[in-house]
Amino acid sequence: MIIESTLSRQEFTRHALTRHFSRPGFYLYAFVAAVLSAYAFFQPDPPPLLLVAAWLPLLVYAGGGWVAITRRSRDENLPVYLPTRYELRPAGVELSTKQGRAEFGWGNFRSWRKVAGVYELALTSGQLLVISGRGLSAREVRSLEQTLAERIKPKPEPGVFDA
Repeated sequence: MIIESTLSRQEFTRHALTRHFSRPGFYLYAFVAAVLSAYAFFQPDPPPLLLVAAWLPLLVYAGGGWVAITRRSRDENLPVYLPTRYELRPAGVELSTKQGRAEFGWGNFRSWRKVAGVYELALTSGQLLVISGRGLSAREVRSLEQTLAERIKPKPEPGVFDA
């Protein structure tokens, strides 16, 4: 199966923001903000600095991520904006652009998922291949998802102490 794909700026931004707000840091900051806000709510005279300390890290994380991703999405030289050809073969995936080509065996993939209108193929090295779902027909979508489900066996994420 051959897929010609180019990510749009909106797809890149949506995908990057989804990943940013899925990281453990976001949930940690949100949890701390919720706990400190609940504590302040039940105090008769809470110090105003408590709410600032509760919400400032979460707002900085969210705002900083949004600004960084929006600025990065404006870089027209990003490789994800190049027309990319993905060839799914029995041995793996061949990725080709004007800048070069690379081959990845099926064993090199950790997992795949469809998120925010794109297909995200995670390599064991931590890199991602992102395929736009925008230009695929319903038949191609079924074929792609069936191929990915058959070929990519989910592997656990590496732990903190894994080498």
